[in-house]
Amino acid sequence: MLLTENLQTGEQIHKEISDILSQKFEVHPFSRGVTLENLEIVLKNYLAMSQAFPYLQAGSQKELIFDCIDKDTDVNEHIEITSVVGNFLCWDETGGHYILLKHGITGLPIIIDTKQYFHSNLLKKDIQVIFGKVVEPSYSQVTREYLYNLYQGLSSLDSIVRCASMVAFEIHAGQMIDVLWQSISAIFPLQKDSLFYFRTHVGGTDPAEPYHIQMTSRMIEKIVSENQIGDFLKAFENAYALNYFWCRDITKIQ
Repeated sequence: MLLTENLQTGEQIHKEISDILSQKFEVHPFSRGVTLENLEIVLKNYLAMSQAFPYLQAGSQKELIFDCIDKDTDVNEHIEITSVVGNFLCWDETGGHYILLKHGITGLPIIIDTKQYFHSNLLKKDIQVIFGKVVEPSYSQVTREYLYNLYQGLSSLDSIVRCASMVAFEIHAGQMIDVLWQSISAIFPLQKDSLFYFRTHVGGTDPAEPYHIQMTSRMIEKIVSENQIGDFLKAFENAYALNYFWCRDITKIQ
């Protein structure tokens, strides 16, 4: 009975999320706001986010375990669920998942080749292809504030807020990466599939990002009860807006 109720709650929330996205966030800022003139600034800030994310996601667990230590309490299932999902996202972002898929357990020593497998380093290579030069990340004031706020959500002691932040980040990431890829391809005369970072996440026959979305969304069924749906949706909308408006704001940096 409880499993059925959780599935129904998850289905209801997914429908509500779709409504929120279509009504309030239908057109992504990168679809109209990225131009030849601002693309380098946008990608510098985007690279900073890509570089920082796995560290923020990993570090978010510190707040959770320190709270248990301070209160002398057991680690609850909600902490375990968000942590195992967060750990996978970090493992994937730093290349570990790809290495094991391609090489099996014998490939484990390869994880040390960070320049080749970290997703942020794949993005650096794509940016070098686009501009013909090395571009460094920019932790601008806009991006710093965004990342600090993102961390607050990912590390929240409130499991509803924490889950909503993770789900919102992954759902937004799928749209963000796809739209940015399209905008870059429209600006520069290059083969779309030559941009490996983008193709890995949202391109090809079996891109990774939809699986990230499915995995993080499944947390909803484990964490959110029927009487918490309203709180979750409010937290999700706030978290999605944080990601969405950061994209808008980095297109306006002078």
